[in-house]
Amino acid sequence: MSGTWTLPDDLALPELPDDHPGAGAPIPAHWSRCFGCGDDQPAGMAMQFTFGEGLEVTGMLDVANRYQGGPGFIHGGILTTAFDEAQGMACMVLRRPVVTGHLQIDFAAPIPLGSVLELRARIDGTVRRKVYTSAEARIVEGPFADPDVVVATSRGLFLTVAAEHFDRAKDFVDGVPVSPHGTSSV
Repeated sequence: MSGTWTLPDDLALPELPDDHPGAGAPIPAHWSRCFGCGDDQPAGMAMQFTFGEGLEVTGMLDVANRYQGGPGFIHGGILTTAFDEAQGMACMVLRRPVVTGHLQIDFAAPIPLGSVLELRARIDGTVRRKVYTSAEARIVEGPFADPDVVVATSRGLFLTVAAEHFDRAKDFVDGVPVSPHGTSSV
């Protein structure tokens, strides 16, 4: 089943910055303590991302046993988190912090533990502060691997925010945040 998603008529594609590193370049974690991509988050997912062509990014997720939902398969919430992270990373080209406003996932096939997922996410366009994104996931290694089969898709709406947005929670930050993207609150 696929959800309904309609992009606005006045959608515009953002320009790539002149100093964009190009396809294949790694994307640093947006915050070192992030559950999805942080290097300093021992309980996290440790997702890694690279820039793709244009406004696309590619991320990898090792489907660890601790991500189990139903017997032998990934928990839908973990997959949702992976999509949220991938689509948020696609927004990094804007060089402004974003927060998730809406995320819609369509689960198409079971994803077994021990597999490796490739997630490709892209910016579909922007309208003022709104950033519309989409993504798909494929099993590229392990059980049921077939890089031609899309096992899940996602559509998202992200909102650009000022760095001060995160100041409200500075007293609750776990550890000293490190961010090359202006989301540190200390």
